[in-house]
Amino acid sequence: MDFGKTEIIHVADRESDIYEFFREAADLKEHVLIRAARNRAINKTKRREAPSEFLFDHLKGMRAKGRSTISIQVNGKKKFREAFVSVIYTTISMPPPSNKTENKDGYLPMIELSAIMAIERNPPKGCDALCWVLLTDLPINSLDDAIEKIRWYSLRWNVELFHKVLKSGCAVEKSQLRDAERLKKYITLKSIVAWRLFWLSRSFKSRKNDCCLTVLSPLEWKILYRKSNKTKSTPSKPPTIEDVFFWIAKLGGYIGRRTDPPPGMISLWKGWQRLMDIVEDYQDICG
Repeated sequence: MDFGKTEIIHVADRESDIYEFFREAADLKEHVLIRAARNRAINKTKRREAPSEFLFDHLKGMRAKGRSTISIQVNGKKKFREAFVSVIYTTISMPPPSNKTENKDGYLPMIELSAIMAIERNPPKGCDALCWVLLTDLPINSLDDAIEKIRWYSLRWNVELFHKVLKSGCAVEKSQLRDAERLKKYITLKSIVAWRLFWLSRSFKSRKNDCCLTVLSPLEWKILYRKSNKTKSTPSKPPTIEDVFFWIAKLGGYIGRRTDPPPGMISLWKGWQRLMDIVEDYQDICG
């Protein structure tokens, strides 16, 4: 696929910490930002020499270049907290796997990378200390460069949430379409809906007391208000993001008892579908 002048950067978790992955990206002239999975040997000067330096130990032995604050999820839950981390960065050489130092074209090369460590020295009580080691082929020439890459990696959670909405809420895997072109078009349309639900969910978590006009149009919130409150009138002041979030979920079957957890993607998706049907009917009738 031709992306023109677009710069491709693959951001991935520890499952992608594979020598061949870095090689393939380099061959394609694409970039990577990968969380390291293991304390691998680094900086070997000869192919068969015993390793003397290891990635994690090497970084932990260096002085921090600065500090930063990042927002992270708490143990995979829906809550977030701020982590104050020390930032360490350097350049390393990644050797090929010891059991595969050559292929049909000859010896496999060392890969030159930048390594970044974000480590939390004093985590809050009851929280695990954050420690990320990131590997990238992008140049890291300053503290700002390193912090930028740490922030990029932290945003990976948003990508995962978007795809969770696309798969769980929009149920693209259940479409049963067999034609590739039709499937592409179907996913494209569903991605628009998934983005709006993702944006609604993220806005609820980060700024639920803000005005709902950042997530709904004036017509959408007014129809939602009337439907949810069983009234023909609307207030002059738009409701909050929290209000519309729960109203949409309740349209999708969410009960909302005091002991109930926050709405999931299934109820939000069903509620959104219902709201869009009502909005469409209104536009057909009223123009």
